[in-house]
Amino acid sequence: MKKILLLALLSITLMGCNDPESAAAEAAQLRAEQHPERTYVGEHNYYIMESSEHAEFGRKKDLKVMYQDFPRYFVEKAKEWPKEDLNDASSYDLPRFQFAWANSSSKDEYESGIKIWSMKTDGTDLRLVTDVTVELVNGIKNLTRSPNNRYVAWADLGGYKTVYDIKTGKVVELSIAMSPLSMLWSEDSRYLYFERARDLFSRWDSETGEVNKVDFDVRTTAVNFDGKRTTILDFGVLVVDANTNEEINWIGVDRSLSMNERSLDISSIDPEGRYAWGSNPSFGFFFDIEKGTVKQMVDGFVPAQILGKDAHYSALSKMTYVTIVDRVEDKVWSWRAFSHGAMSGEGILYNGLANDGLWFKGGK
Repeated sequence: MKKILLLALLSITLMGCNDPESAAAEAAQLRAEQHPERTYVGEHNYYIMESSEHAEFGRKKDLKVMYQDFPRYFVEKAKEWPKEDLNDASSYDLPRFQFAWANSSSKDEYESGIKIWSMKTDGTDLRLVTDVTVELVNGIKNLTRSPNNRYVAWADLGGYKTVYDIKTGKVVELSIAMSPLSMLWSEDSRYLYFERARDLFSRWDSETGEVNKVDFDVRTTAVNFDGKRTTILDFGVLVVDANTNEEINWIGVDRSLSMNERSLDISSIDPEGRYAWGSNPSFGFFFDIEKGTVKQMVDGFVPAQILGKDAHYSALSKMTYVTIVDRVEDKVWSWRAFSHGAMSGEGILYNGLANDGLWFKGGK
């Protein structure tokens, strides 16, 4: 009898050793012991916490460099990485950045392809937005996100436009011929307005799938909010009624300047269309759209490629090396978000009204 019990115990032990779940758990424990500084996400991916770095960002503008720990991501297998989930409220308690990134240089077509990713403005909660991949040779030049966070749209270098529905996983190809890059969402997220061909503008209906012509120009540097469409143009900001297209206000830069001095080479607008930024090698321009004013600056300013709510925060649009500025308290954070990989195009801000538009929690 004792011999039978010993054999049974030995059999159970051997079965446990061959159990895939047990083996995976042991391997995970071993990795954790060997690399205690890493937080693993799946078997092949992890992140570490590193301090932000010194950065001088601004045009003769004194900014206080802030030092704190941010995640640095090492992603070898995107298939193992968590996807953005519209039902996960914890992902949307801060504004988020969205960007196009090829996480690996491996020969695996999926892993080496450009995919859409997102993370919170404090660098946490990296998520894979869509499995749809784009070849590096085509790239992604322009990205948008609908106000309800459900739809992602992008244009590649040739202007071919695609929409991805995060809720259903459905992919829609809007333009199959080369076209300009401009895209803009309606305030209710139903319509995506886009430039279908040079000076030919259309809208895609997310409910019916229909594409129809519209009779107004579409710019990416624009926002639909509170019934108004506010657009940054080459020499100023135009505000129109989003339903009638009637002009409400025009805020232009100083017309006595030369064309080069008043053109807005870098521009951005906050999520509510209350403030806008424009700059060129000669001047910076800050637009208070509610007041209808523009402040012209020669020095002592910080360019804004991405502008947050109330113009409190701004950021550079390259997400490999994140640079964020608190424009109210003149602070700057800079950190390396990724260990490797290749970015394509520029990052954008979405979910911008979360946390009252503040990009950090806890009063940072």
